[in-house]
Amino acid sequence: MRQIIILLCLLLISACTKAPVVPDWISGNSAAYSTNRYLLGRGEASSVGLARDRARADLAKNFAVQVREQSSDKSLWQQGGEGFQGLQTTISRHIHTQTDRIVEGVQIAETWRAEEGGNYHALAVLDRLQVGSRLRVRIRQLDNETAESINRARREERLPDQISAARNALEEQLERRYQQTQLTIVDVTGTGLKPKYQLADLKNDFDALLNRWEIAPQMTQDDLGGGQDLLAGALGNIGVLHHTDTSKADYLLVGQLVSKELNTTDGWYWLRGVLTVSLQDRNSKQVFGTHQWPFKVSSRQHDMVKTRARSYLAAVLDRELLEVLTSFGSGQK
Repeated sequence: MRQIIILLCLLLISACTKAPVVPDWISGNSAAYSTNRYLLGRGEASSVGLARDRARADLAKNFAVQVREQSSDKSLWQQGGEGFQGLQTTISRHIHTQTDRIVEGVQIAETWRAEEGGNYHALAVLDRLQVGSRLRVRIRQLDNETAESINRARREERLPDQISAARNALEEQLERRYQQTQLTIVDVTGTGLKPKYQLADLKNDFDALLNRWEIAPQMTQDDLGGGQDLLAGALGNIGVLHHTDTSKADYLLVGQLVSKELNTTDGWYWLRGVLTVSLQDRNSKQVFGTHQWPFKVSSRQHDMVKTRARSYLAAVLDRELLEVLTSFGSGQK
């Protein structure tokens, strides 16, 4: 009897000291969450909350890398001037928001800790079928919107409206390109949906319309000086033909540059102002749209303040004027 009791004690001690079973997902695939159905992310940390955050971040890297690569792809922006980067920035910002929404669907499926005082492990999962279904719906919607924008560009009579609609078509397919990239990540086959439109063709159509645009800059107020040269330079940089003779252009880019010097503070000279531009039909005087850029600059040298203001506005116009002009037409959503 005594021997039996001793044997039972030894078995109990052995059971108590037996190493915990390590889940299969710690170092390999999960039987419960197949990679054919789920995207997986793993995290390890000294706290359970941090382990879960790291698991989510590990899964999100699947999307972040692709978004970053396409956001930095300059192949589409080599022509058309610096102003075209505004469209790229808009799309990149939108797709980062879309990616964040996808990542919000990530769930923590399991957590595990080997022993008291040891690190926590977490498994994050994302259902491929659910996300893929949403992405396919959005892609088909973008294709339908693109078809409508192309048709609108063909039926509009005024050039600004044609350009605005053509920009819509390009913007919609740029977003589709990102959505397609995300779909190939969650799609087990890695194929997604075959595109109906070629980005290069849409950009060529947009550039062709842009090359037909003839605009003359005209300043109605210029407190800084050199305002007309600023507008002319920006138009040239974005690929729009500009004339110094307003009678030779169908459209006018009317500018108003208002500025005011502020009181000096600690040896600094300050200048604040607003640049306002309006796109007008030269013959009918119809205004297609108006946009303003406020500015504030400073310098320790009084004669440098206006120079800095002009440099600042030149950079802003190069970066944003094309996006502003193409948003004025009725084809823009």
